[in-house]
Amino acid sequence: MKQTTNETIWQVRNSFLGIYVHFPYCFKKCDYCDFYSEGIGSGPANDEMSLFSSYQKEVLERISHFPNLKNKTIDTVFFGGGTPSKATTKLWENFLHFLRSEFEFAKDTEISIEVNPEDLNPNLLDEYAKIGINRVNVGVQTRNPIGLEFLGRHYDKEKYDSLRSTLTNSPIKRVGIDLMYGIPGLQESDFFSDLTYFLEAGLPHLSLYSLTLEKGTQYSRDVKDHKKTEPEERTQSEILLTLPELMGRNGYRWYEVSNYAKPGFESKHNLKYWTYEPYLGIGPGAHGFVEGSRYGNPRNANLYQKKPPKNQYEVATPNAELALTLFRLFSPFQYLDFIQTYLDTPSQTHYIQTIHKWEKQGLCSLSDGVFQWEREALLLLDDLILEITN
Repeated sequence: MKQTTNETIWQVRNSFLGIYVHFPYCFKKCDYCDFYSEGIGSGPANDEMSLFSSYQKEVLERISHFPNLKNKTIDTVFFGGGTPSKATTKLWENFLHFLRSEFEFAKDTEISIEVNPEDLNPNLLDEYAKIGINRVNVGVQTRNPIGLEFLGRHYDKEKYDSLRSTLTNSPIKRVGIDLMYGIPGLQESDFFSDLTYFLEAGLPHLSLYSLTLEKGTQYSRDVKDHKKTEPEERTQSEILLTLPELMGRNGYRWYEVSNYAKPGFESKHNLKYWTYEPYLGIGPGAHGFVEGSRYGNPRNANLYQKKPPKNQYEVATPNAELALTLFRLFSPFQYLDFIQTYLDTPSQTHYIQTIHKWEKQGLCSLSDGVFQWEREALLLLDDLILEITN
């Protein structure tokens, strides 16, 4: 990345590696969630020790298959799920020690963990800070009990009421939350009430998502059976168009379709997905991208622990993948840098012709090899991305 006086400009970075670790257990599986996870109630998972041992085995297996990984510097680690805050902190500490013994870490490595409100408390944040975790993201979704019930989420009123205080007094300063809009049964005002509540806290990172209907989820089955209604698309479009200006007035930069951050507080790990950087995906249901190849692990914790992951890799196709990732960014990036690094000559020509057409249509701006979407492209984004892949 290159810092200007006004904004960070994203550029090609291949000497760094991210690590994503998937912890698959939750208090309760949310109805809308299509990530691999299993609800196990309030207690700890009975296979925690075995699962973390399998994480280490997989890391060593990936290194043996890609020895050049040892030459890269780890600059992001992300513990996701599921609900990784359900796991014993000591196990995360031991796993971080293991990673440091296998890889060189950057001085400013971002180490993130996802936390659900039912687990959040000052003592937990203190524990995380002591073991080196320096970024926390909380899956709030909404503070409205009606909305939480619709989503099939566990709701602990006391925890939700103390969220803002706990996060503003956190020893970890890189904190963020997820909020969701377009939930049937809620009004626009309900979402903006939630958003204002957290904007007043000055949290440095806000992920603002629309509720989506994903195949295979309980929510999609309930819609099919006419037990629940589909997301409120008109409401979602109205909110989506309102957010960039609103967030900008409050000091946040819009750097990806659904993500806003105060300057310097972007999620470095998630940016890897959008800027085509390599990362290891460790754990059941995790996906990785290493040396131009992608892989995915089985969505089964029991199977993952019994059998080592297969060395099955699929070569990535940069022509399609760059469009689907890089062009979701709404902050500026060096498009010529990316295109010339990853694409063959015919694909470069097609990309550049399409991008110049967008500029003439007023959908993007170009300057010295730097691309940035205009807000007018927002609702057309999926169609525009298809244009550049065809």
